[in-house]
Amino acid sequence: MLRDQFITHHKAVVDGFRWRSREIARIEGFSDACFGFAVTLLIISLEVPRTSTELFEVMHGFVAFLATFWMLASIWYAQFLYFRRYGLEDRITVILNLVLIFTVLFFVYPLKFLFTTMIEHGGFGGTLAGAHGVEKVILPQHKPLLLIIFGLGFAAVFVVFLLLYVHAYRKREALGLNELEVFETRHSIRAQIFAIGTGLTYLVLAGVEALPRTTPGEKLLARSLAVGSLIVVLALVGWILTVRRKRAAWVKEWHARQPETMLGE
Repeated sequence: MLRDQFITHHKAVVDGFRWRSREIARIEGFSDACFGFAVTLLIISLEVPRTSTELFEVMHGFVAFLATFWMLASIWYAQFLYFRRYGLEDRITVILNLVLIFTVLFFVYPLKFLFTTMIEHGGFGGTLAGAHGVEKVILPQHKPLLLIIFGLGFAAVFVVFLLLYVHAYRKREALGLNELEVFETRHSIRAQIFAIGTGLTYLVLAGVEALPRTTPGEKLLARSLAVGSLIVVLALVGWILTVRRKRAAWVKEWHARQPETMLGE
């Protein structure tokens, strides 16, 4: 029984959530190695600078590397927190975790390319000095496809997390989740839905980029869809902020109702 496995571990409570695992299982060890490889992919193309000019060129890409590394680290920490809280190692969890690792490894190069383009080259319209003169970093016909790749990759990561949290919620009785832990699991499910919705807005932007803009009517349609996408994103942000405020108030009220002995478990 999962409940018996939990009892055998040394108990720990972090943010009111009891940790059901404090040991690094094989599934986590494999995941850590893959995340380390993903970080290596970010810098594997870099060589040790031989001149000060080459050094400054390398340093120029530091911000893009930092942004990409931060996103990878956030995904790693979310996975770490999931395994500590639930301690699940069943077949469904293993399969979903493998899908997550595959998505991260596939996503790392498009992610770095996007941040490098946005930060170093000033957006999709940036140019770069190449062997044949000044070239566009992103060809206009490639913009929709790049947005689709980024949007699907971003959404796929959080679809996996959504399925992981839904799986944990279904096993709430076997795991012995208390009222707070059930509430936090539901909140995590809502947070993944928000992230998936944010990623899917890039598909709308891809459609906007693919629209022709030869007539005033076509230009108006493209602008309207772009503004509509922005409104959807703002609505999602407003929704998640409201959910977080309600969560904070509920958690505070729940802690106030608990005896001190229970809070210290």
